[in-house]
Amino acid sequence: FHRHRLGKPRYWPELFRFIRDLRRRRFDVAVDLQGLLRTGLFAFLSGARRRIGFRAAREGAHFFYNERVLLPANLSHAVDKNLFLVQAGLDVPEDACIWELAELPVAGQKADDLLKPLREEPGTRVVAVAPAARWPSKRWPPDFFAQVIDRAATQHPACAFWLLGTEDEAAVGQQVADACQVARPQNLMGKADLGTLVELLRRTDVLLTNDSGPMHVAAALRVPTVALFGPTDPDLTGPYGDQNHVFRGACDRAPCFERRCPSPSQRCVDSVKADVVADALVEQLASYTADIR
Repeated sequence: FHRHRLGKPRYWPELFRFIRDLRRRRFDVAVDLQGLLRTGLFAFLSGARRRIGFRAAREGAHFFYNERVLLPANLSHAVDKNLFLVQAGLDVPEDACIWELAELPVAGQKADDLLKPLREEPGTRVVAVAPAARWPSKRWPPDFFAQVIDRAATQHPACAFWLLGTEDEAAVGQQVADACQVARPQNLMGKADLGTLVELLRRTDVLLTNDSGPMHVAAALRVPTVALFGPTDPDLTGPYGDQNHVFRGACDRAPCFERRCPSPSQRCVDSVKADVVADALVEQLASYTADIR
């Protein structure tokens, strides 16, 4: 579903083809984990006999479900909420939920090829860096990331860095690489599809990241993360698991959930110091290894 394209009238015929394709697949069950008007509507348009969603879904999405799950009041993180919805809606035993992303051999070989230049020296620790994010308010500046990985490279010389993101974000990666004085990160932005990204992260020791999709992939793989949070709340959507280190911007408006920072002072960004983040990154490298996972 190409949501950006379908916001333009000239692409609307694609929407009708998309709906026809949904109906043609003859789904039995639709589970809406996002709980928004758009996703609730698509669950309905899928033609699925059972449409399961949150009773308190936003934007009126619950009107499109015929099975509505009431969440316990003590659940706050999105992962816990989604697990409860699936377990309750599909009658899945709690011990049947397994945290595994299947290995993809072809994508794994491509990941090995991409990371080969970083592993020329035995014992090299591989750090992934995700300096992009969909919301402008979630992005720490490229020179901030450069300062962090430069300090980490100085403290832990047996480190190699690679930059992840889409082809559209490659310029951000280049800005990070150009600003580095010590580290020499390899810019792999736009060079990996989703499967290859999973395998790249599986072969990575630590991820330094904004609040982003790859952060959640790393968490699912149990790759330790050092994550930066400003407008969003890590208690709700932070990297899942206790192997992560989260920095929160110190702004009295946070979490504001605004796509663009409402404060002219950029307090979230300015309140997080690059040297402190670098120290946490080095600590993660010392505490966790790929072998442990």
